[in-house]
Amino acid sequence: MPVETCVVQEVWRDRVWAARPMRLVHDEGDFAALWFPRGTEWKAPTTPPGRPREDDRGERLAQCALRGDWVFRDAVWDLDTLVLLRKGAWHALWVSWLPSGEHVGWYVNLQLPFRRTELGFETMDLVLDLIVDPDRSWRWKDEDELETWIARGVCASETADRIRKEGLEVAGRAERDEPPFCEPWPEWRPDPSWELPELPYGWNERCL
Repeated sequence: MPVETCVVQEVWRDRVWAARPMRLVHDEGDFAALWFPRGTEWKAPTTPPGRPREDDRGERLAQCALRGDWVFRDAVWDLDTLVLLRKGAWHALWVSWLPSGEHVGWYVNLQLPFRRTELGFETMDLVLDLIVDPDRSWRWKDEDELETWIARGVCASETADRIRKEGLEVAGRAERDEPPFCEPWPEWRPDPSWELPELPYGWNERCL
């Protein structure tokens, strides 16, 4: 992929659900590393105007997905993050740092296996996540939101079982100090001259 900036699109029912611009910093075909710095502007889904907006985020997004009806809101990323993608994996591993440069651990974003597109990569977030601290202790995140998605019929129980299994497998690798947790990604640093990535024209269109 010759471009420096790519777009990670989440797609639900053939429509873009969310879009994040990132800088491609490493690409081996089956593996890619993407830089998603603090301050980057991206697009997230939310309830359209004129429809009641649920206070609970899980319920709000479940209703958007169930109805196939959402609009984009402007969002700003708040943590320097290196996103590690591997072909066929049902997750992305996010390596994160505080503004001070301190490594704060890993975030396991459970998602559909990616496919490459003209803009970058396509996937879909599957709600449940896993947080792995630098000492390799770990915990689930957003279990309540996943249960909401299951109860509303947005996420099939078979899919939920699949991502729970994936999360446990990744947690096991962290506990055993296996790749990529034993690799020097926490010591990686971006080129200080890099500017924030920006969404290009067509970010809201699915690339078939």
